[in-house]
Amino acid sequence: MIDFVKILYKDKSEFEPYVNDPDNFPELIQVLERHSGEIRYPHKTNLETMDVVIAQKYGYIKNSLHKLYNYLVYRENANYNDFTYSNLCESIEYLGMNLPDIAFTGITQLEFGFNICVSKPAEQIIRENVLMHKYKNYNHNKQYDGKGELKRFDHSNYLVKIYDKAKQYSKEFDIHHNILRFEIRHTRRRDLNDLGVFNLNDLRNKDNLQRLFENAIMRFDKMQIIDSILEESIEPEDFQKLIRFKNPEYWQEEIKEKSGTFKMRRRNEFNALIEKYSLNSTKNELRRLLIEKFNHLINN
Repeated sequence: MIDFVKILYKDKSEFEPYVNDPDNFPELIQVLERHSGEIRYPHKTNLETMDVVIAQKYGYIKNSLHKLYNYLVYRENANYNDFTYSNLCESIEYLGMNLPDIAFTGITQLEFGFNICVSKPAEQIIRENVLMHKYKNYNHNKQYDGKGELKRFDHSNYLVKIYDKAKQYSKEFDIHHNILRFEIRHTRRRDLNDLGVFNLNDLRNKDNLQRLFENAIMRFDKMQIIDSILEESIEPEDFQKLIRFKNPEYWQEEIKEKSGTFKMRRRNEFNALIEKYSLNSTKNELRRLLIEKFNHLINN
């Protein structure tokens, strides 16, 4: 569920001396201006896998709560496994014991996502079946480490990412094969606040997690994910339409100057063809798996 978070100390009056205390953080990286001997910002350190930073006007911590838990329990800096509600609460508890007033300090970014085991290689689904989000092409399709298939769709206040999680960690065990990850990164505090999330403590509230999930499913439903098309099983005229509708350039360039009514008719026509030829089994399976995984995680 919850993965990356960024937590901002707008008032760093307590945070900065706490981080600068060597009893709390034995190692602290600072910037030294050589000629004057002046210590400049930022000051950086780590709490296990979490980045801890003091800037000139504020302080923050960021990174994956999921990875933090795995590092504390298994000494593994990874997040391919399940991260349950009880695991989340333990991670929040740990941060609360090691940072000042962290549970009530504002969250400014948050990732909410799931690892699901799919019936065929995740990279195949992403490459062949995941087409668009809100009829727009992906903005990025490269993993930071170059492993696996990824498609990321950028919007002004959130990102949608879908990628091959098993390939990211090069897992060889059968239980980790075909792991697909779907996640939403909220990049505006206001949107999180609208969902009931102001700080880490709010993530203990299952109603807030339910709202985050409903938001994620709403974003998922706006993805264009269709099954592979076999030309011989589709009427020629419909096949040509499907090829046209599958192309993001059609929506972003060819008809961008058309009226809203025209675009809506084309979308309805695309959806009707998907229904006519039952091309939504992949999307339906992914949706079902996301719901099942959320129910499992929040109840454990």
